[in-house]
Amino acid sequence: MLFVTAVSSVAAPLAAQDNPTCLACHESTATLQALTASAPEFDSSLVVTGEHYGASVHGAMGFTCVICHTGVTAPHAAELDSVDCGMCHSSAQEQFDGSLHGYAGTRGNERAPTCASCHGTHDILASTDPESPTNRLRTPDTCATCHGEQPLLDDQFVKFPQSYSAYANSIHGQSNGDGLVAAAKCTDCHGIHDLRSPGDPLSKISPRNVSATCGACHAEEQALYDRSIHGRALQAGVSDSPSCNDCHGEHLILAPEDPAARTHGARMAIETCGRCHNDPVIVAKYRMQGGVVDSYVDSYHGWAARRDYDRAATCVSCHGAHEVLPKADSAATISPANVVATCGTCHPNADAAFAASYTHTAASLATNKVNRVIRSIYIVVIVVTIGGMVIHNLVILAYYAHLELLKLAAKKHDGDTAVVERMDRSQIIQHITLTISFSVLVITGFALRFPDAWWVQQLGIVGMTEPVRSNVHRVAGVVMLGAALLHLHYVLFVDQGRRAIRGLMPQWRDFTDFAGNIRFHTRFTDKKVKFGRFDYTQKTEYWALVWGTIVMAATGFVLWFPAMAVKILPSMAITASQTIHYYEAWLAMLAVVVWHFFFVFLHPDAYPMSWTWLTGKMSMEAVRKHHERWYDEEIADDRE
Repeated sequence: MLFVTAVSSVAAPLAAQDNPTCLACHESTATLQALTASAPEFDSSLVVTGEHYGASVHGAMGFTCVICHTGVTAPHAAELDSVDCGMCHSSAQEQFDGSLHGYAGTRGNERAPTCASCHGTHDILASTDPESPTNRLRTPDTCATCHGEQPLLDDQFVKFPQSYSAYANSIHGQSNGDGLVAAAKCTDCHGIHDLRSPGDPLSKISPRNVSATCGACHAEEQALYDRSIHGRALQAGVSDSPSCNDCHGEHLILAPEDPAARTHGARMAIETCGRCHNDPVIVAKYRMQGGVVDSYVDSYHGWAARRDYDRAATCVSCHGAHEVLPKADSAATISPANVVATCGTCHPNADAAFAASYTHTAASLATNKVNRVIRSIYIVVIVVTIGGMVIHNLVILAYYAHLELLKLAAKKHDGDTAVVERMDRSQIIQHITLTISFSVLVITGFALRFPDAWWVQQLGIVGMTEPVRSNVHRVAGVVMLGAALLHLHYVLFVDQGRRAIRGLMPQWRDFTDFAGNIRFHTRFTDKKVKFGRFDYTQKTEYWALVWGTIVMAATGFVLWFPAMAVKILPSMAITASQTIHYYEAWLAMLAVVVWHFFFVFLHPDAYPMSWTWLTGKMSMEAVRKHHERWYDEEIADDRE
C-alpha cells in the first residue's frame, strides 16, 4: 500500500488521472466507436464500466487507471505503451521474463502470451475467485485458449503437442472436470510464471525434476522411484533413463486399468518397457540383457496379458512398478533371496527350482540352447514331414485328375452299392470324441498364442476370455486323454480292437507298398498295389496320433502344474515343455489338415467327403479299389 501511495503521489500532478474522467469515454461503447472510427476494427476490450472495474481485484483496492497506465492524460494517443505489471509484481515479472512465454515474447512471437492473456485486463480477479481464469478449476481452460488452438499446434517453427485435448481425456483432466480441486492442473506440473522447457535444468518438467514434480501429489511413488535403478541413473546423468512421464505419458495419463493406458498389462511390455529394453541401441549402449521383451511376449504370461487377462503377470508383477531394482540389489524383487516370494504371489507352491524356470534367459531361444535345439529339430521335422505329405498327395491328386478326365470322356458309370462295416459303434464314438477334443484344443491353444488374430478377437466378443479359454483347453485335454484311455482298453480287451491293432502294426510290406503306390501313380508301372485293411497312410496317421497324444499329454501336465513338475524334473523342463507343446501342436494340426483331410475330403475317390467316419460303412467298390488284399483275404469268402 505504501508503494501504491508513492506511485499515486507521483501521478497526482497529472491532469485527468481520476477514474471518472477515464470512464467518461471508456464506459460508453458508442463514444469509443466514434473516437476509434478510423481503426480497422473495434476493440471491445477498451469498454470498461465502473461496475466492471470495481469488481476486479485492482478496483476493489481503489487503484486508479493511471497507476497502471502511467503518464496518460486525456485526451491521449490512440496507441498507448504496454502496461508494466512488474511495477508492482516484480518477482512474478522476473519469473515470467525467464520463462518460455517470456522468451517467445522477446523473440517477437505474435502468439506469445502476456500477463493479460491469463489474468485478464480490467476484470482481473483473485485466483481464489471461482470466476477467475487463474482459479485452479479453470486453469486448464485458460491454458487451452492458446494450447487448444489449431494455429498454435500447426506452427511451422515450433511444433507444440496437442496438450489440452490429451489432458482433458486424462485421469487428471477427467477429475478436474468432475470438480476435484486437488486434481493436477497445468500449473502444478509446469509452474505458473516460471514455466520453462523440459531441457532447462530449472524446469519442473526437466527429466531430473519430474519425479519431484509428480511427488508433490504422489509422494510414496516418488520415494520408490528415486530409490530405483531408473531414478538413480537419471540423477547420475543417464539421460536415457526413464522418468515418470516416459512410462505414464505426459498429458494423456490414464489409469492402468484403462486399455489405452501405456501401463495397461496388454501394452506394457511392448509399448512401455519395450521402448528401452527392446531398443538395440540402448541395449548395446548400456550392456543390458537383450531379448527380454521378446522372451516375455513369447511366454504364457505375455500371451495371456495380450489377451487382457487381468491376472496375467506383467513386467511390474516381477520387477516392481516404481522401485525397479537390479538383481544384484538384495532389496530387488528378483534377487535370489526374494525371487521365490515374488513368484509365490501368483504361484503359492513356487520354490527355487520353479523360479529358475521362468527367467528371461530360460525363456529366450537366443540364450536357451535346449529350446533352440528343440525348435530347430521341429522346424526340420515339420518341413520334411509336411513337405513330404504335400508332395505325396499331389502325386495321387494328379493321377486321379487325369483318371477323372478319362472317365468323363468314356462316360463310365458304376452301380455297385454293396457295403461293408469298416468301423463299429465304439470306434465311431472314439473317433468323434477325438475329433471334437482335438479341434477345441487347436482353437483354444492357438488363441492363446495369437491373441491379435481376427478370429481370436471374434472369440473374445462372444465371451472367450483368458480364464474361459484356459479352462476349456484343459477340459478338452482331459477329454482327449480319456478318449485315449478308452481306446487303450478297446485295443487290449475287445476282440474288434485287438483285430484292428494287429492290422495297424507296421510291417516291412508297408515300405514296399509305399514305393509301389508312388510308382503306380507316377505311371512307372501299371500294377496297382493291393492294400490290406489299413494301408501305410492310415498306419502313419495312427501311430503319429499315439506319439502326439503322449507328447502333448506329458508336456501339457508340466505346463498345467509347473510347481509340481520342477520337484521331479529339472527346471528347464518347463520352458522345454512349452516349446515342445507349441511345435508339436503345429505338427499335429498341419498333419491332420494336409494328410488326414486329404484322404477324407479331397481325395478324388472320397470328394466331397467320405462318410465312413460317421456311418462306419464302406462301399464294396471302395473296398475292392483301395483295400483289395483285405477284400481277398477277409471279405470275398464271406460274400460267397
